[in-house]
Amino acid sequence: MKNILALLSLLFSPLSATTANASEDLGWAVLSGFESWHSDNRDDLNPHNTGIGVRAPGGWTLGTYYNSIRRWSVYAGKEWQWKLFGTDDRALRIGGVAGAVSGYKGGIKALLLPELMMVWKPVELGIIVIPRYSKDPVTVAAQLRYTF
Repeated sequence: MKNILALLSLLFSPLSATTANASEDLGWAVLSGFESWHSDNRDDLNPHNTGIGVRAPGGWTLGTYYNSIRRWSVYAGKEWQWKLFGTDDRALRIGGVAGAVSGYKGGIKALLLPELMMVWKPVELGIIVIPRYSKDPVTVAAQLRYTF
């Protein structure tokens, strides 16, 4: 619970408002679930994490997916992206997501995840790195997004 309170205070602090102004202007998007690759290649982990989500203006995200340990997860957070190079329609961006997710052992987990975005308007492909939590493997996940 302390982690979630700390995360919420960070999201709503003046620092986050300054950071949000420096990032790309993120609008509406429909988000897919994930295809995931786990560092330990265990056969019991689900690599096809079907789901759906939405990103609202300002980078606020909310969604659900069937996770790697075969449970339903709900996530919510705030996303930031910065253009590395390219145009508004075709670009490579780097960014991150801060938020929380349910559906894993130990209850709700706070998240701070780096991401690499390939943008071909109206489609985005996100590559997200999920670090090792406790005994969970490092995971790399791919997500498609349709912007409008």
